[in-house]
Amino acid sequence: MKKTGGQVTIFISLVMMCVFALFFALLESARTAGARWYLQTAASSALDSVFSQYHRQLWDSYRLLFAEYENGKELAADFLMYMQPYRDNCGWYPLELQDIETELLLTATDGHGSYFEQEILDYMAFGLWEMDFNENSIEELWDNTKEAGAVQEVAETYRGHAKKALELERSLEAISKSQDLQQGKKQEGISSLKNYDGPGFRRIAKELIQELKRMPGLIANYQKQADKLASELKTSRLKFEEKKSDCSSQVENQIDNEIRQFESYIDQDGQRRKEIEALEAKSYEQITLIENIIEEAEEVEEIIDNWESDDEDDEGPDLSALWAPVIRRFNQLAINPLSFSHGVKDKEKEGWLNQITQLYQSGFLALVLPPGTEVSTGLLDTPELPSQNTILTEKGKITPLFGRLLINEYCGRFFCTFPADTEKKQNAAIAGDGGLSYELEYLIGGNDTDEGNLTSTITQLLAIREGLNLIHILSDSKKRHAAEELAAVITGIAGLSPLVLLTTFFIMSIWALGESLMDIRNLLAGKRVMIIKAAEDWSLGLDGLLALGQTGDMDTKGGGRGLTYLSWLKILLLLNDILHQEYRMMDIIQMNICRKQPSFRLRRGVYQVRLLSRFQGKHLFFSLGYMDAFTGNDSNLYPMNIKSERTY
Repeated sequence: MKKTGGQVTIFISLVMMCVFALFFALLESARTAGARWYLQTAASSALDSVFSQYHRQLWDSYRLLFAEYENGKELAADFLMYMQPYRDNCGWYPLELQDIETELLLTATDGHGSYFEQEILDYMAFGLWEMDFNENSIEELWDNTKEAGAVQEVAETYRGHAKKALELERSLEAISKSQDLQQGKKQEGISSLKNYDGPGFRRIAKELIQELKRMPGLIANYQKQADKLASELKTSRLKFEEKKSDCSSQVENQIDNEIRQFESYIDQDGQRRKEIEALEAKSYEQITLIENIIEEAEEVEEIIDNWESDDEDDEGPDLSALWAPVIRRFNQLAINPLSFSHGVKDKEKEGWLNQITQLYQSGFLALVLPPGTEVSTGLLDTPELPSQNTILTEKGKITPLFGRLLINEYCGRFFCTFPADTEKKQNAAIAGDGGLSYELEYLIGGNDTDEGNLTSTITQLLAIREGLNLIHILSDSKKRHAAEELAAVITGIAGLSPLVLLTTFFIMSIWALGESLMDIRNLLAGKRVMIIKAAEDWSLGLDGLLALGQTGDMDTKGGGRGLTYLSWLKILLLLNDILHQEYRMMDIIQMNICRKQPSFRLRRGVYQVRLLSRFQGKHLFFSLGYMDAFTGNDSNLYPMNIKSERTY
């Protein structure tokens, strides 16, 4: 019987086994790659669905995209929900979820406000905005406001020094008045002596001694004020040296010339001081002299009282001869008036000017508000404010200048200002009462009340306007000459003495302050104010300034061209630090949305997330059965890690 070989069948079986092994290995490899793509697509789609749940009112009201989640676990739960359909219909891609790890979760309040800021810039980048300022003009604006701040600080400081110089003049007036009283008592004493009225003379002489005893105290008061003023001027000079780099060369020279007048006044006062100090020793000498004269007068009275004569025709003692030496010695009492001009002659006008500073310091809000305007009583009472729950440091935070301009433009479009802009809130889909009405002012002031924020904002704005207005006065020869004439009237001194010149600066600084109050009133009334004024833009004359100090009433004049109140607020925002501004913006947004959703917190506003999903896949077309049996792993599973990340 013929035998048949099986070599070919075995060979073909081995070949087919290798071919099928290769085929199924390739098929499994393709399936595994497909599973990874499937999982990546599923994770991306699920995360897209999560991010599609952005907070609707936050978008409608402020055009900001953030999803609201308390933590990563809550977000992962939603992610898992959107992954479930892909897991249920995986087909050739069987998988089992192990866990989901939140590797990165960034919210609106993280990163020193950088993510909140980026949302604003992303929105503003696609708008067609007519901004008040551009990058070409902003540098000049920055220099002007920086210079104005330095000038205002100098003006306020030296205005105080000028007031103290005028107080020093009043201390000289007190000394001079005492000398006048002494001279009057001297004349009364001579008159009593000539009338041979010894008791009357002694009474007047004692009153004169009492007045002379006041002189050392008056001199000490003068010395104390002079020393204090000299010391303060030295300190202020050093401060000006630090600030003058913020000023242009022209303004620096003008301010330096004004400061030199104060220093000249102190130098001149040093010469006057010698004469004043000599009065103290002289007063002691005069007291001794008067006491001796009183004794002589008493001796004369004793002679007269004890006069006896045996001659019946004797008419008594010769009173003229007896009192003549006393009169002669009393006439030797030298009471000379001060040899230099001093004092304040028109105290009424000086008082009116001082009254303006009192109005400013005691609360000027009522003065600058338009008639019939009531200040909002709004209160920031929302709990867990972003600005209160974050340590605000600007380390590592850089916002380009153009970015700041866009952010400020955003603030002007979405936040309300004085007066309460209910229309803007309605347009922003914000409903309900309560909270702050002056929102832009809160970004600047950071107070809990509308009144506090309005006051803080106006104070900062007033400082800038005062500096800019004083720069204008210093460069306007007509206004300076008018101030010099008023200074001469107040001091009663002809010519440009140091006292007249420092009083001139005092008047100019008050004038700049008064014009600034007028500017603020115009802005709050809806008018405009120029950054750098020309003569035709000036609203307040010196007569009006004195009337303001006298009555405390102010009219609204001018305001025909320049920047609006809103534009000036944008300037203030540009000068303040961006970090506090952005967190206060978050406060306002949270406050307004909490009216409808009390539980809303911006710290839950998710901006960016990265998830790591761990799965186990199962082989279908390929298995290392021998190796699995050898290693004891017969689960036929393998790990698959998928990362997914999204950012608004």
